[in-house]
Amino acid sequence: MPAKKKGAKVEEPVAEEKPVEKPVEEKKRKAEDAPAEEPEAKKEDTEQEKDDVGDKRSALKNTIGFSTPDTTLNVVNTMGGKVLMSMNEGGLQYLIGGARANVGMKAGRYMYEVKIIEALNPTEAAQTSKGKLYGTRQTLRIGFSVAGSPLILGEFDDCVYFDSDGQVGTGRIKRRLPELQKFGRDMTMTVLLNLDSSSDNANTISLFREGTRLSKPFKLPENLVGNTLIPHICFRNVSVYVNFGPSPTKPLPFKCRMIQSAAEKDTEAVAAKAPKDGKYEVLFPIGFPDEGTFEWLDEFLEKNPGYEELSDRKLKEWALHSGLGTKKGGGSNDKPAFNYGMTSMDNYSLQRIVSAVAPLSARNYVVMEVKSNLIKSERAAALKRFNPNTFKRVARVVMGEPKDAFKKKVLAKFLKDKQVKVTAEWNRKKQKQLQEKKAAEKKKEAEERRKKLAEEAAKKKAEAEAAKKAEEKKDEGEKKDEEMKEAEPKEAEKKEEKTEEPTEEKKEEAPMEDLGEEPPEAELTEEEQKMCFLPKVGTGDLTETVLKSSFAHFSLPDKEEEFDDIKYEWQSQAKASEYLRTWVLEKKATTRIDSLTPSQYFKEKLAAWTKQKLEWETKQQSFKATGKKKDKKELGAIDIFAVENINDTGGGEPLYANFEAQDWALLQLRYELHLLLDAFKHDVNDPDRENIPEPHFAFYYSKYYAKQLNPTMFTLDSIPALVKLVKDTAVIDEEKKVLASALSDVDSLDIFVKLSEESRRERQRRLDAGDETARLKYVPPAAPPKVAAPKPAAPKPAASPAAPKAAAAPQAATAAPKAATAVPKAAGEVAKGTQAGKGNDKGWNNAKGGSKGDGGQSWGKGDSGQNWKGNSQQGWKGDGGQSWKGGGGGGGWQADNK
Repeated sequence: MPAKKKGAKVEEPVAEEKPVEKPVEEKKRKAEDAPAEEPEAKKEDTEQEKDDVGDKRSALKNTIGFSTPDTTLNVVNTMGGKVLMSMNEGGLQYLIGGARANVGMKAGRYMYEVKIIEALNPTEAAQTSKGKLYGTRQTLRIGFSVAGSPLILGEFDDCVYFDSDGQVGTGRIKRRLPELQKFGRDMTMTVLLNLDSSSDNANTISLFREGTRLSKPFKLPENLVGNTLIPHICFRNVSVYVNFGPSPTKPLPFKCRMIQSAAEKDTEAVAAKAPKDGKYEVLFPIGFPDEGTFEWLDEFLEKNPGYEELSDRKLKEWALHSGLGTKKGGGSNDKPAFNYGMTSMDNYSLQRIVSAVAPLSARNYVVMEVKSNLIKSERAAALKRFNPNTFKRVARVVMGEPKDAFKKKVLAKFLKDKQVKVTAEWNRKKQKQLQEKKAAEKKKEAEERRKKLAEEAAKKKAEAEAAKKAEEKKDEGEKKDEEMKEAEPKEAEKKEEKTEEPTEEKKEEAPMEDLGEEPPEAELTEEEQKMCFLPKVGTGDLTETVLKSSFAHFSLPDKEEEFDDIKYEWQSQAKASEYLRTWVLEKKATTRIDSLTPSQYFKEKLAAWTKQKLEWETKQQSFKATGKKKDKKELGAIDIFAVENINDTGGGEPLYANFEAQDWALLQLRYELHLLLDAFKHDVNDPDRENIPEPHFAFYYSKYYAKQLNPTMFTLDSIPALVKLVKDTAVIDEEKKVLASALSDVDSLDIFVKLSEESRRERQRRLDAGDETARLKYVPPAAPPKVAAPKPAAPKPAASPAAPKAAAAPQAATAAPKAATAVPKAAGEVAKGTQAGKGNDKGWNNAKGGSKGDGGQSWGKGDSGQNWKGNSQQGWKGDGGQSWKGGGGGGGWQADNK
């Protein structure tokens, strides 16, 4: 029985062993459910690629590789196209290199392999206080693109790729997939493109690492479907091995052919065709700054994508696509500022190495240099870099009035930009209106709440008053009725006031402008419709400084230059030449030469004049000292321009004997203007710039003479008025607005004296006739401050019976003038001092200080005894007569003659 009990006990858990058996049931259920999950497993299998079946079609015959025109300038294609390397000097280490193959896929399923075989870490010390080292990231992008698209994957829409950071890119958009991982050196990466329309994975791209799938089939962007897709590789600071086939180094889990083994019908050759004559073209666009040069270039490159632009703006674009940022602003379209904070990028090393490498790479180029292409010497230097056996060098002159098709594009672009501005302004006003409307609604709601609260308060108050009045009515009776009657008119008045308030508020509200539901359409004005070129933005194609220093040398190409061909795009050679001539002349008339400096020619002539004028002034003073003078009749009989010796017109009298300060000033002005025009013509050495533009006259005068032209010394208010005083020497041409010479040839400096004397006599004749307008109001310029001479030593006072040795004046660096050594003698003259003490001071004076003589002379006065003034300015100071006053350690006599 006990055994049975035990057995019963054992049987109980058997009934309850269902929970223990539950896992078994679960396993059974899972096993039974497995077939239900089988379709999911099959579904995953359908996502994987299947083995390639045999293809009896003829295979591709051409060898797949990379053609030079489809690689960036820093790519080095070696080992028969199997290894791609990049140059890493002069800033190229910061730029991503790109290479696109010469065969594309338009159908089928094929793959190619890429492996990083070398990783570089170039660095350079930046010019910073901390000496920071700048390095560049190692980058690899592998994928496909369409023919003619840019060479940097990820910077245009027509591409799809995987990058070494574990991302997939479609156009400019990158995304990170969960299954993707980073890849690096010594890893064989396989890119598979499936364009097989019969496949479940049609129009997809996949990535494999070491033969193992890294990504699920990724759908191609819609814009790539139906296009011929070409293998495309981008890299930076790595060297890569590229295997197009026919055999893979790392087989995939399924059989798949490589691109080199593709059926010829599934592929398309997309390599740039070699020129018929074996020569590639290098074009030099020649056009005026800010007159459609870059717009013409953009249109040309859009139509001819096989040309590579060589310009600073293209290098900036390349750097931007490589992930380099720069500070905004500075430079121009032709030469934008390179502010990357990296030495080889900022010191123009990049430009120099690209300029050296480009001629070695056979492809079509457009050399876009606005300034250099307009200057003959710089064109010649650029032409020499390109071997005439490899390149056909062509000048494309883009100058004058453009063709109608170009004008239409310019106006369409301008109208589009104007519409953007109009829409932005409309949006701004619309937003402002919405804000004002919301504010008005809030204000109205607040006002309504205030009124409601006021009404409730008034109602409560009225009820309280009514209750109070009811109580008072019992006590007052009829008296309360009378008070109620008196309150009724007041309440009526309050209600009237309340009803008037809303009316006043409505009057203050101004109606809002009706902006409509859509922004207005922008329209071109009559003036804008005449435009041929887009308005200049910022500094434009050239900075003002560069334009000023170079435009005078602008020229059109000619037969003497080494161009193989010269083509005129807009106007004929004759019209373009005339356009250039007119443009340059207008610029010369309005542009000053900031770099102009006085030449040795000017300095020698000015020195000779200064010496000669000083001799004349000395001669005049010597003659005046003799007291000789001719009478007016005798003086008037002299023919000024017949005088052979202006220093002696007879009796030793010079022609300039009667010159006064204003005459000498006008003489100086005459020669200064003459020499300025002469030296300007000599130094500029330009037949188109023989005269000085009136707006620039003061600038050049200051440049040459290092002083300002000052009309106020003759009490005049303008420079033209000042020039009229010497119109016999220089004049301002009112029509041409230039300062021109009134003299033909100047053989001798005497002519300026003769002209000045003739002008002086004419003024005198008019004054004698009573014409006061001829009188010159001359204000001599203030003399420049003289450099103070060293102050002489303090003199010793004259010996006096009452003066002890202690009264001697302090010694200074130099001796005092003799004239100042005498003690003041005039009666009443006293010398005050502050240095000596009171009372008897070294026997110098008595209690009150000083002793007086019978003549009233006094050496001391007041309580100071010895009369010295100290504080580093030693000296005698007198009230009346002469006094000695020192300063700054020096000394000197100073007379205070009161």
